[in-house]
Amino acid sequence: MQSMLEEIKARLFQTEDLIVRNFDVEGEPAMLMYLETLCDPSKIEISLFKQWFRVKSHEYGGLPLNELLTAVNINTCLRSDEVVKALLSGKALVCVLAAKEVWYALDAQQSNVRSIHEPENERSIVGERAGFVEHLNVNLNLIRIRASSAQLKVHYILLGKQSNHKVAILWEEGVAEKGIVEETIRRVAALKTNMEVHPGRLQRQLEEKSTIFPQVYSSERVDMTTNLIMQGRVAILCDQSSTCLIVPVSFYTFLRSIDSILLGSNVALVLQSLRAIGVFLSLYICSLYIAIVSFHHELLPSQMAISIKSSLENVPYPPIVEAILMIVIFQLIAEATIRLPSQIAQMVGVTGGIIISESLVKIGFVSNVFIVIVALSVIGSFLIPTYQMRIFVLIVQLLFVFGAWVLGFYGIMLLTAALLIHFFALEPFGVPYCMPIRSKAK
Repeated sequence: MQSMLEEIKARLFQTEDLIVRNFDVEGEPAMLMYLETLCDPSKIEISLFKQWFRVKSHEYGGLPLNELLTAVNINTCLRSDEVVKALLSGKALVCVLAAKEVWYALDAQQSNVRSIHEPENERSIVGERAGFVEHLNVNLNLIRIRASSAQLKVHYILLGKQSNHKVAILWEEGVAEKGIVEETIRRVAALKTNMEVHPGRLQRQLEEKSTIFPQVYSSERVDMTTNLIMQGRVAILCDQSSTCLIVPVSFYTFLRSIDSILLGSNVALVLQSLRAIGVFLSLYICSLYIAIVSFHHELLPSQMAISIKSSLENVPYPPIVEAILMIVIFQLIAEATIRLPSQIAQMVGVTGGIIISESLVKIGFVSNVFIVIVALSVIGSFLIPTYQMRIFVLIVQLLFVFGAWVLGFYGIMLLTAALLIHFFALEPFGVPYCMPIRSKAK
């Protein structure tokens, strides 16, 4: 036993938060081992030492060690590597020295869970105010309560070479397609890493091939996640993370919000139409401006063309420089308002946008017309409910701007055709990206 104890300490590199305590059970020497930075001492007292005191006072006599422990889940560990994994998962281990090195692991993990509240980046008007937290069991509990379905199935996978990170895969049995579920489990289980398992790494593992289109939907909302699971999607939750990944998804999934789902089809049609207008403005309005100013100014009424040309007289740069400069400045302001506290973000967004835009127009860096164009583009992007789709729209917007600068309308049309060909050919998890997801399982 002493040699095994030394091996366990060596595997933990002689860490000083490893606590080892000796005691006796029915006259037999026993040992308790746990990491004080992961375990709650009160749980160990309730599950072990209160019962141990009763045995010593002869209230209960002759109890073996596995019956002495009052924890709900008790696992046995026979090897030192199993003991180390149990210690790192927040378990306390007890062993009677005469029991041939059999360790009993009981759950004593500290419960450091923040309160449940609405996600800051996915606010809703009519949806519930519950979001995921950084605790896997709490998140599964929230989904179980909301789904209330006996068909909801959970599958656990342990990932990591040197450390074990728990990942839960959820789906509605009989609704989700079996092939998609099996492929999801295979891709998640194939992740090999020595680093922390985070939804970002899992997302790259789940993506089928390199593409600018987002293929994995992420959400922190319980209601949105549960709704998608009940429709046949597969959800992936990581321990120590509040982000849930959902596959497979279509392009339209990224344009939906829980408000459009809960408020009915008529309201959903209006909201989806507004978001479609926002996507169109974000993608095309800047590139159309550059194409018209550089190549196709004859399309405008003469008075409007004269007004736009006069506003460009004091600008020393070609329209492409003007466009890139303003897009970058507005994106910097948008990112700053997202990262800053809400009280400061509003002031920075308003004052920064007004002061910088007015100063750039006065010194002749940009035209006043293009300030309005970029503002409409940014407002349109904020109508998109998901951050992943906003990043995609920004990338495509820049591609269209360069295409319009090189070939005008022809550049925009060529890039649009190439994008649509790729869009219709994309099939993540064998599901067409251009179609809403419909399960074929009965």
